[in-house]
Amino acid sequence: MKYVKHQRVSASLSDATAHLSILGVFQVVQDAAIELLGKLKLDGLSLRKKFDSIWLFTRNKTKLFKPIPWNDEEFSVTAFISVRAHATMCADVCLKDIDGDICAYSRIEMCALDMTTMRIRRIETVGVTDDIVEQPTETDMTFSKFDAAPTEQIDSIRVGSTDIDISQHTNNVEYIRYILNTYSVKELREKQAREIEVRYINQSYENDLLDIYKESTQDKDTFLIKNNGKDIVKCEILF
Repeated sequence: MKYVKHQRVSASLSDATAHLSILGVFQVVQDAAIELLGKLKLDGLSLRKKFDSIWLFTRNKTKLFKPIPWNDEEFSVTAFISVRAHATMCADVCLKDIDGDICAYSRIEMCALDMTTMRIRRIETVGVTDDIVEQPTETDMTFSKFDAAPTEQIDSIRVGSTDIDISQHTNNVEYIRYILNTYSVKELREKQAREIEVRYINQSYENDLLDIYKESTQDKDTFLIKNNGKDIVKCEILF
């Protein structure tokens, strides 16, 4: 199935240029993916009740093609399952403007974590049946294998109570907020991100101190977030 909805860019999703912000894209994408899982009765609360498991987002690749103005015409959000494997599943989310042009496209990879054993479960054991049919992607979304390990620390963030989601760990979107906040408004205005890829390696929790490291080249910034020396998140932004 495809889950489709329409919305406008609200003030809370806007950036300093009065367009859908990068953070806003990630918020819209995450909401749509979770709403899709809800329609399939595979959302996090359902998995917790039925299988004592939760979804862990392991990777996200997002391409940014075209800005969407604040409070302008409605844009469409389409979410669907694009890939199924034994231990992982991917949801694609496509944002299109009123003319049908793709403005942003994202792929989220997820796996199911058993809360008793803390081990990854095969997705068919948490209700993912053959009735859930993979849909064709609308653009190339192959995940990259970036292994850069930045060593220059540029910030430290304490995980706050409002950063925690229903799985009791740091919400995936908050990591994007932490990273984007290392840029100035001027840099965000002048540097046009075209692709962002995130690897969620380990979980973090309320009151954890996260250290953010960065490495830059001409057209790419690579980030590493650590907690007590343990890798939590890696992120690569292409310009």
